[in-house]
Amino acid sequence: MRDPEAPSLVRLPEHVVLEILARVPGVDDLFRCAAARKRWRDLVTEPSFLRRRWPEGACHCSSLVGFLGRERCRGGAGPPGSSFVRAPGSVLGPGRPLLGSFVPGATGLLDDRVVPLASHRGVLLVRFGAGAETETEAEPELGVDRLAVCNLLSGACHVLPPLRCDWFFDYFGTSAHAVLTGADCCPDEGQRQSPDPASFKVLVVGVSDDRRHYVLRTFSSGEPSWSAPSECFDPVERGIFGPFKRRSAVVSHGTAHWVLWDLVKFHVLDVNAATRHASLQELQTPPPAGDLPLYESPHLSVAPNKAATLSSLCLSSQDPQVEIWTRRDGGKGSNEGCGGDWSRDRVVEMTPEQNQIVDRPRCMCTGDRSGTVLITDRCRCMYILHLESGAMEEVTDHLRGLRDYKTAMAVEIDWPAFFVCRLLGGKAHV
Repeated sequence: MRDPEAPSLVRLPEHVVLEILARVPGVDDLFRCAAARKRWRDLVTEPSFLRRRWPEGACHCSSLVGFLGRERCRGGAGPPGSSFVRAPGSVLGPGRPLLGSFVPGATGLLDDRVVPLASHRGVLLVRFGAGAETETEAEPELGVDRLAVCNLLSGACHVLPPLRCDWFFDYFGTSAHAVLTGADCCPDEGQRQSPDPASFKVLVVGVSDDRRHYVLRTFSSGEPSWSAPSECFDPVERGIFGPFKRRSAVVSHGTAHWVLWDLVKFHVLDVNAATRHASLQELQTPPPAGDLPLYESPHLSVAPNKAATLSSLCLSSQDPQVEIWTRRDGGKGSNEGCGGDWSRDRVVEMTPEQNQIVDRPRCMCTGDRSGTVLITDRCRCMYILHLESGAMEEVTDHLRGLRDYKTAMAVEIDWPAFFVCRLLGGKAHV
């Protein structure tokens, strides 16, 4: 029986609880608080609270979990495998596996030879199985690509139907991938219902069986099979035979974007996920000094602002700076063949930490939601560049074998979607 002399528990007003929850420092701590009590869960999953915690149109360093890439064994012995580099301050503690922490079901399903293909807003597209490490060295077994989508938001792993492909499909970097979320596929602000955070769509671009065209194949969650191939463009007609400079696309307004190179100029391939319409546009880059290029190959990025501006990042090979060019259409699509939409926006001066010498920096990949760039140097040290400030910090975890910027990608979490998906979807664990 309760002691009448004991002080009674006071129910704090809702606005006080909101202020306390808003001041919880760590994402993981906030999630545990929300999962502990229904009242707190209801407050945390309110759209107004999520917008306050993660304001729209701003960079959020907490979104960056780490980086995935392919790592070759020392001395070139054995097939390449995938490795994960934890970002400084990542929600994942040292030694915690990426898939095992967010997608427990994938641990027993996917083997160690899983190869990351695309990453976007907490959704990963991976290749797995006996032919996972096969890329250009040998013919894929049975001419079939085995792909899976690992959703870090819902914790689910979806094995996709086998994708039949000719051995030339992935030859000389002529294939590329994209994965889109439900929010990407329903970008209209006026939509009545919120998109399902567990839904996704996969885009695969490669050379057709007759080797005459670039074709697009898509798969959507809830569908039983892959779409029939549709033509993207004729490489002979356009004089562009590849390769793709990066395999994983950047995504804005439901459109996937890749960079191709025709050995002279760079081009952006835009593919609208809803209409399957593809268009090509020349990508303007900083001019060379005589015969010497002053900048390395451009990397596409999407600004976290409301307009989701499509940008091109050009890292200088001479000075510690990044030149940023933006496209005025907001990333919604390009005018066929028109290169006049690109304009020089700004220059970010790179500021290494004290006593830090970055020798011949090279851009590996970009993190759109966190506003970061993964950079490696001649000594294979790795740094994170923050585009807003130009500050650099060294990554303590290393991928000593990571050399291929084509396959490196940032792993970022859309935390508002994560909280809604896990807390309102009946999964209160992380």
